[in-house]
Amino acid sequence: MSSDAGIEGDRGSVWQDRISRWRHLPKQYGRWWWWMWVTMQLSDLPLVGRFFTWLAGLPLEPYRKRWPLARITSKPYVSPKAQIACRDLHLGEGCFIDDFVTIYSGRLGGSVMLDKGVYIYRGTIIEVGGGGRVIIGEGTHIQANCNLNGYLGSVQIGRQVMIAPHCGFFSYQHQVDDLSLPMCKQGITSKGDIVIEDDVWVGTGAKVMDGVRIGRGAIIGANAVVTKDVPPYSIACGVPAQVVRKRGAGKPPEGA
Repeated sequence: MSSDAGIEGDRGSVWQDRISRWRHLPKQYGRWWWWMWVTMQLSDLPLVGRFFTWLAGLPLEPYRKRWPLARITSKPYVSPKAQIACRDLHLGEGCFIDDFVTIYSGRLGGSVMLDKGVYIYRGTIIEVGGGGRVIIGEGTHIQANCNLNGYLGSVQIGRQVMIAPHCGFFSYQHQVDDLSLPMCKQGITSKGDIVIEDDVWVGTGAKVMDGVRIGRGAIIGANAVVTKDVPPYSIACGVPAQVVRKRGAGKPPEGA
């Protein structure tokens, strides 16, 4: 009897939590919250899911104004204008895939794994092949027109990373030493995975080459070309990128 009462109490608590959450939805998402909630619940249906996703966005302005669609349910938001052609794609809860994003798996395949709350903005291309991978950690935002290319090696990006527009991550290079063949026919090679640790900020237009690790909390300056490892909490700028200082250096002591 006591166990039954405990189960009923748990059920009551769950419903109280749900009702409390629903009461806050109009404040969080506006008067059309119910429309967005219902249509996003249907967004993963076979064949018609893209149509319901399109319906969900009708009350909202474009671009960043559509963030509620990634949060109002547990389902990720994938714009109907995104192009997805990747069999091994895993989207975490609350992911946001904007208009004109491309996620593509090329020859020999590869996988793309986006953790909870990853935002990919318009024009970004994620491409994998040759068994490579792109893995992006929780809460990371990738701004417009970036290119993440996981061929042979992988591109692994940590949690809460900020990547500005027009950045590129390339896990391979073309072979160039055989002068009897055009470079486009010599195949590709890789020095290893690209690893971006947690809480990194990559500035506009920066490029990160294969085999590079960028340590936790580092900052990469705009238009830098990163060809070697960057230590944690360092600021690196230039072509090729060089560490110019450590974060927090010269900070006055507390109470000064």
